[in-house]
Amino acid sequence: MFSHRSTRTAIPHPPYFIAIFIFFTLLFFARICTPFELLIGTGEADSFSYFAGKTICSSIKKHDKNVSCRLVPTREKADRLTNIMNGSLDLALVSSKTIHDAFHSTGFFQFITIEYNDLRLLMPLYRSPISLIARQDAHIATLDDLAGKRINSGMFNTIENQIFHELFNLKGWQRHDFPLYQNLSDTNSQDFLALKSGSVQTMLHVGMHPDNSIKRLLVQSNSTLIGLDDSDIKILIKEKSGFCSCRIDAGTYDVITEDLTTLAVETLLIASAETDNDTVEMVLTAIYESKKQLQYAHPSLLRQRVQVTTLNESYLHPHPSAILFFQANQNRY
Repeated sequence: MFSHRSTRTAIPHPPYFIAIFIFFTLLFFARICTPFELLIGTGEADSFSYFAGKTICSSIKKHDKNVSCRLVPTREKADRLTNIMNGSLDLALVSSKTIHDAFHSTGFFQFITIEYNDLRLLMPLYRSPISLIARQDAHIATLDDLAGKRINSGMFNTIENQIFHELFNLKGWQRHDFPLYQNLSDTNSQDFLALKSGSVQTMLHVGMHPDNSIKRLLVQSNSTLIGLDDSDIKILIKEKSGFCSCRIDAGTYDVITEDLTTLAVETLLIASAETDNDTVEMVLTAIYESKKQLQYAHPSLLRQRVQVTTLNESYLHPHPSAILFFQANQNRY
């Protein structure tokens, strides 16, 4: 006697399960195929910071085809620090002066109460010289010669104006020590025109060299570059207030016949304390694999050798993986 066996449809799962399975499978492979993107904060699109950021992005994409890189330019220095803290940026290029002022609530940060304790240093990238552009008929050879001259201290809320005020206080100058004390902007080349006409005799310059606009200005205004390198400047650097020194090479401009030592601010590559070790190692490896190309793009990039002791002495804590990277490669880089 045969027992009756009911007939069943050979579909083990309802149709919606298959649809869900296919969806998550496609999503999984899409995530694998989608490059990992790094967001790097820089200065404005016409700044050297932005140019340096582009070279770093190129190095990263060359090193790892699965990593994409995008720059996020901004004028506000505090934005880059805040966006690193909240995870909106992965990396940022920020000057040592900005970091110092942020940690000590001075300068542009004197009214900002945000704590920046989660920022981490990866490495210094380049130094920006700070020098005087002075008319040769003004007979200015050192910073001390500024008293009694007609000067442009830079527009309010610019790095030039901030640094000039620090130098002003360093020397104990008063406003009456200068027959003319201007705050001219670089908009429409107001500062350059004033120097060319002789209405001002000197101005502070913070930026990279060589610079074609500076080259023309030196010729058209019969001016020269004056380095900042006296005993007071050396004390300022030793105080670790965000400054360092650098060299402008002889021959950079026709008027520079020998190497010029001057004050500088250093641009740092920073990240968050939450940045994972693999990302830090990948970024640093990519940069140093492209060292020759970076220095060809501009000789100031990676000009200073990175020392582990220097990283450890910074008031911005280095990322642990950065320390390990430079320890392992101290004889290579």
